[in-house]
Amino acid sequence: MIGRETWAVVLVKTFRLAKQRLATVLDESQRVHLAHSMLEDVLCALDACGEQLSGVIVVTADEDAAALARRYSAVVLMETAAVGLNEALARVIDHLAARREAGIIVVPADLPHLSPFEIEEAVDLISRIPAVALVRASDGGTNLLACRPAGVIKPRFGPDSFNAHCVAAARAGVTPTVLFAPRLGLDIDRPDDLVAFMSLGSATRTHAYLSTLDLPPSPSRFAQQC
Repeated sequence: MIGRETWAVVLVKTFRLAKQRLATVLDESQRVHLAHSMLEDVLCALDACGEQLSGVIVVTADEDAAALARRYSAVVLMETAAVGLNEALARVIDHLAARREAGIIVVPADLPHLSPFEIEEAVDLISRIPAVALVRASDGGTNLLACRPAGVIKPRFGPDSFNAHCVAAARAGVTPTVLFAPRLGLDIDRPDDLVAFMSLGSATRTHAYLSTLDLPPSPSRFAQQC
């Protein structure tokens, strides 16, 4: 590992409960397959980061997600029940509490566009201590949160979490750095998000799977931006 200890953290919902807002265009088995594909794209990107990361921690209550994570040599913290992103992340922070300078890069499991370059950039942005860096999601959420030390701010994932994390950083005396990563800002939560994602033509497992489905056409408000 180069520099200070840095862990990637992936928070994974139970596959069968994932992407409920896509239920109008995808049935449950398709949503499960989509969630699996997106997680594997994320794990593959993290696996390619080499010495930049100390390792990958996956927090989940889903046995299939845990099995996939172990295939990529991730440390798995199993939940007995889905407790929510913030409580799950608090568990990771407690897990790393003894490593006072350890940093974390929190990545949702549904970012198939994630690349090693963006992770390496995030590692660089939190090379000092204390530090906070983040990516704004298209809906005002947070699609990547990097912190050093791991508990420098309390996680606030949820509606308008980007602003909440920025405010929390400022209150902690840290000027947050916003990472410019347009593709990471694209959420895949609604039917038009699927069309926007497909228009990008990425070489991902997620794109390959969605290409096999007969998706209904839908105007995308993101297609021109990305």
